[in-house]
Amino acid sequence: MANPAPDARQARPPRVAGAIAAVGFLIVAGYQVLLALGIAFSGAAWGGATLTPTLRLASAVSAIVLVLAAFIVFGRAGYWGPRVPTAIFRWGTWVLVGGMALSALANFASPTVGERFFLGPSALLLAFLCFAATRIPGRRRTTAAPTVNSA
Repeated sequence: MANPAPDARQARPPRVAGAIAAVGFLIVAGYQVLLALGIAFSGAAWGGATLTPTLRLASAVSAIVLVLAAFIVFGRAGYWGPRVPTAIFRWGTWVLVGGMALSALANFASPTVGERFFLGPSALLLAFLCFAATRIPGRRRTTAAPTVNSA
């Protein structure tokens, strides 16, 4: 069995971090779906407020955004191949790093225990994993060297 190329070995941990982040986003999206359906415990979300129809709709929208986040970081980890422009994954993952860091700050500042001790650390972990996924080397564009025509 041949050894993987050095670039492939260097990209393995960030790629795994990206896959773990994608799974994490899907887990939180599942929790948001349960909130939208009124099934989950709402004391750990939305500041502990009672789930009104508006908050249920907000949970449904959050679930959609989180699924898109999972697709973005999964794509940054290289699992989609060349079907989608890499810039979407590259920039999208950086947006997720910032967004999840802000989410962690907001959750840590929340008056509810569930947000401070579950959602805050979860958001911080997702921000860290997304940052780790940004360390994946991007595809290089190859351009042909200009040719000189001698007449």
